[in-house]
Amino acid sequence: MVHEVRYDAANEVAVLEFKNHFLLVDVEPIFQLVKEILEGKPYRQLIVIMSNNHDIENRETREATTGALSRLSIANIGFVGGNAANRMIARVLIKTGMVKLNGEFFKNYDEAAAWLKSKR
Repeated sequence: MVHEVRYDAANEVAVLEFKNHFLLVDVEPIFQLVKEILEGKPYRQLIVIMSNNHDIENRETREATTGALSRLSIANIGFVGGNAANRMIARVLIKTGMVKLNGEFFKNYDEAAAWLKSKR
């Protein structure tokens, strides 16, 4: 797995940073790490950094990601960057209720972290 998953203790959020295209084989190990990182933490929030404009592999990958987010009960996601296609797909999933979470898009990390803090 080439992506980075970490915990930002200062902002009390899990962080997923895409380092390459997001593939179906990445979904399970990434969200297992997110689950472990958030264990015992006060907030179930995530910042997803998509600044390098990598693509999501296919519909099956998006569906598996949706399922993983639901199982983890992620309350809020701040998306940073991303190409227009990925932003559009995420917005459709959120607005139609296919993904049961509150998510917004931001130009930088600090704006995303501030928004997540405001949701507590």
